[in-house]
Amino acid sequence: MKKQIFFANKDFLFFPELRLLFLKAAPVSRQKILQRVKTLGNIKLAVLSGIFINNENARVDLLLIGDNIKKTKLLRTISWLESEIGKELNYVVLTSEEFRYRMDMYDRFLRDILEFPHEKLINKFRI
Repeated sequence: MKKQIFFANKDFLFFPELRLLFLKAAPVSRQKILQRVKTLGNIKLAVLSGIFINNENARVDLLLIGDNIKKTKLLRTISWLESEIGKELNYVVLTSEEFRYRMDMYDRFLRDILEFPHEKLINKFRI
């Protein structure tokens, strides 16, 4: 069976707009992501960044904060997301306690994620 493979010319004048169009038409809806994330455990904060909002300079694509997160379900969800998007995700998972500690310490990593463009799917911390 023959496969056709296409490449985009990154030097093309309208490449950024074309890329954005493909990202907006991504096969994974926010609702599907939210449904999957809710099943992982007691999720208190779920933040989309990076590939999800077309920000190549973001530190992570997905930030999850919660307790009693089921590791096998988490790995299956990440794998599912990566296959839907077609890219390996950068993600961070912290417990509520770790998150509070790092926020109290003005952790630069978390501050960068939360101060730059992002989208909150779940926000029980009200930040």
